[in-house]
Amino acid sequence: MTQGNLFDGPVIIGKDLLELLSSSMYTNPLVVFREYVQNATDAIDDAVNLGLLSNTDEGNINISLDYINRRIVVRDNGLGIPNNDFPIRMLSLGASIKRGTDARGLRGVGRLSGLGFAQKLIFRSRSIMDKHVLEVSWDLMTVKKLLASENDTDLQTIIPKAVTFRECESLDYPSHFFEVELSKPRRIGNDCLLNEREIESYISQVCPCPLQREFKHSFEIEKMLAKYGRHGKSYNIYINESSVPVCRPYCNEINYSEKKVGLIGEEVKKFEVPKHQGEGLSAVGWYVHHDYQGAIPISTGVRGLRARIGNIQIGNERLLAEIFPEERFCSWAIGEVHVLDEFIQPTGRRDAFETNIYFDHLINYLRGIGADIGRGCRLASKKRNLHRAVEFGINEVSKKLEIIKQGAVSSKFVQLTSSEVHDLLNELLENLHSKQFEETERNKYKSQIEKIEAEVKTFAKHNESDKIAFIPEEKREVYKEVFELIYSCSVNQSSAKKTIDSILKQISKSYALNPSTNDSNKTI
Repeated sequence: MTQGNLFDGPVIIGKDLLELLSSSMYTNPLVVFREYVQNATDAIDDAVNLGLLSNTDEGNINISLDYINRRIVVRDNGLGIPNNDFPIRMLSLGASIKRGTDARGLRGVGRLSGLGFAQKLIFRSRSIMDKHVLEVSWDLMTVKKLLASENDTDLQTIIPKAVTFRECESLDYPSHFFEVELSKPRRIGNDCLLNEREIESYISQVCPCPLQREFKHSFEIEKMLAKYGRHGKSYNIYINESSVPVCRPYCNEINYSEKKVGLIGEEVKKFEVPKHQGEGLSAVGWYVHHDYQGAIPISTGVRGLRARIGNIQIGNERLLAEIFPEERFCSWAIGEVHVLDEFIQPTGRRDAFETNIYFDHLINYLRGIGADIGRGCRLASKKRNLHRAVEFGINEVSKKLEIIKQGAVSSKFVQLTSSEVHDLLNELLENLHSKQFEETERNKYKSQIEKIEAEVKTFAKHNESDKIAFIPEEKREVYKEVFELIYSCSVNQSSAKKTIDSILKQISKSYALNPSTNDSNKTI
């Protein structure tokens, strides 16, 4: 057998690769916005580096939604693609010129992410050096037919039949830009590809949007991230010509429900993860403690310790769930991990990270962060339980106080009830010594307890009130015995009191209508 290269035939790139990109690679339709925004940010960075834009703030990414004609356009004012490079750049698959650079794009396949979700996928661009605007259009129906055909088996025969090039009138276009148009997008779910609210929610969480100015920690977080180049950059993304760019959803409150609102802590916790080997950092990040009232609703868009590369989110809020001592605490957390290590790369779908020793090192380090958040969750839960116990106890003694104030039971029953109240109040005061109570909370509860105690002493001494004076004296003791039996046999003291109040009301009416019933010679 001779040595050397024995193969001299052509390498066939099968059409199944295109089918994979157009129908199997991306399952979430909204991913197309991430892919096109990502490419737009790279184009804006290139324009800044070449002096075409003075900074990223001058860069704009505009998303236009045409509901009537069913049309989506994502346009940026970045560098644009020169006419000479446009055809080959638009037809290349998996041959990104960005690999090895600082760009966010990597594999050169995201450009076709919209192919499985629209009838036509159209790209237009020109650079500052070009007079003309060039356009390339992919026809999904033609692609599908060719993929199903037995005759065409490789991409070299399919692409020329599915793709058309043309030159556009350039008057209505900027001097340098790139845009992608999805014509007749599919109606999926609640028409999510044209649902402005869903699109904004997705972009605000996933894309490199700025933090809201109102968020108390925005300045400190942005100052920390500014040292890390693209990982700290944010971009102006507008939907339907809005004057306000989309912002990340972090804010100072957590809306658990209409009546239940939590508050973000006053301190932001920042951290750095050293590299597995050598100098430098594997990641940086931040998180905030809050009152941890439970799992944060997914609709808020802030729950989870979220991973980002180039300030673009990887996966979803549960991607790093394994770092927490209890997985459920992932839904209680708020924060971000910005991955800096070039050896930690996302998968093709960007729904997870490729596993290797560098990613394992990151996960192991983050377990300490997860443990700290977990402690916060447990302490908050313990604090809530103590607060509930005190509030429940105050509620219970208040019910017993109302029985005393009702004045419908004997002195002996009042003394027994007063003794129970005294024991409960002492137990509540003991609970207030816990470190889980802040001084203001402790004083608030102590004030309530002291007020109840004073009222109990007052009414216990004067329980022979005139509240049942309308009942003949010789019958009062009998009624009191009956009322005490009702209280003793009832599980719910509040319900028992309501029942007795109703009885007293009826008796009062009866004596008012029939004064003769006050005759001491009559029996009950």
